[in-house]
Amino acid sequence: MKVMIIESSYPEDFYHNRLDGNSVSGLLYTMRIENKLRYVLDFEHFKKALEECAEGRFEVLHISCHGGEDGIALADNVQPDWNEFCGAFQDMDYVPPVLVMSACCGASSGIAQAFARQEKHPKIILGSQKALTYSQYAAAWSILYHRFQSGKLNRDTAQLALKQIVAVVDKSFRYLRWDGEKKKFLHYPCSGKSYTILETQDNG
Repeated sequence: MKVMIIESSYPEDFYHNRLDGNSVSGLLYTMRIENKLRYVLDFEHFKKALEECAEGRFEVLHISCHGGEDGIALADNVQPDWNEFCGAFQDMDYVPPVLVMSACCGASSGIAQAFARQEKHPKIILGSQKALTYSQYAAAWSILYHRFQSGKLNRDTAQLALKQIVAVVDKSFRYLRWDGEKKKFLHYPCSGKSYTILETQDNG
C-alpha cells in the first residue's frame, strides 16, 4: 500500500504544528507503510499534487485541510466547492481507489453528489459528516490505517474500520462506496445504525 498525503491547513495550524498530514505521515512510517507528504498552499499546487499522486500510482490519497458542507478550504483560504474539488480529479489518468478526507464534513452528501456527476472518482471515500477536532481525526486514522495494513483496500476492511471508528471516536464518521450499477455512492453505516463497545464479563 502506498499513501499520498496532501496537507493544506491554515497558517495558524502550521504555526502551532496542528497538522494532520504530519501526524499521519509519522504514523505510516512507524507502520512501514510507504507514503509521500506534500504541503500545498493553493489550488494550483493542489492539482499539481494530484498529478504526482497519479504518476506514482498511490492506492490511497489522504487530504488534510479545512472543510464544510459546501467544499474545502486551502491554506490560502481559497475555498473550492465540491464541484471544483471533484473536477480537479478529471485531469488525472489514474484516480486512487481510496480517498481519505481529513476535513470537516469531508464525507458529506455534497462530495458524493459532485463525484457522481463526474466520470472519474475514487471507489471509496472516508471521512466525517461534521466538524471534529484534530485529536479525533488522529485517533480515527490510526484505526483506519492499522486495518488497511492488516487487510485489503476493499469494502470489508473499510466497514470493519468504520465500525471501530464510530464506536470509539465519533458517530459522524462514515464511508462512501461507489455502486457502478446504481451510478451513485452508497454510505456506511446506514442511516440510523450505530455501534457501541460492550463490556463483557471476564470469567477467567
